[in-house]
Amino acid sequence: MNIQAASTVTTSDFASSALAGSEATKRQDAAFGSLLARAKEGASEDELRTSAEQLVAATFIIPVLSSVREASMAAEPFAPTQGEKQFGAMLDQQVADEIVKSSNLPLVDRLTRDFGGQSLPSASSLEVTA
Repeated sequence: MNIQAASTVTTSDFASSALAGSEATKRQDAAFGSLLARAKEGASEDELRTSAEQLVAATFIIPVLSSVREASMAAEPFAPTQGEKQFGAMLDQQVADEIVKSSNLPLVDRLTRDFGGQSLPSASSLEVTA
């Protein structure tokens, strides 16, 4: 492999990683926006729970599944194919949705309960700590 080919591979891998990261951020923003919108509309508890499940899947489960899939150091016959790489994000989404729906995560219950109330948190009352 020559230097230019190595540079192309590294650049395309970096671009696909950046694309995956921006796609994950968009998915998280959409899930949170959906949860807030449904809560403001006075949605039913089932609708709020579905939105909370989507938020938890997009924020916590999908990043873990993606990092595990991308960290595969399998040898050539067992390495992921181009199709697996291309559709891996869709598989991560499906598996994350099934994990969240089949398990009874307390975080989903808490989000459903908190956003189901009439008083929604204001942007100024939300505090993020690192």
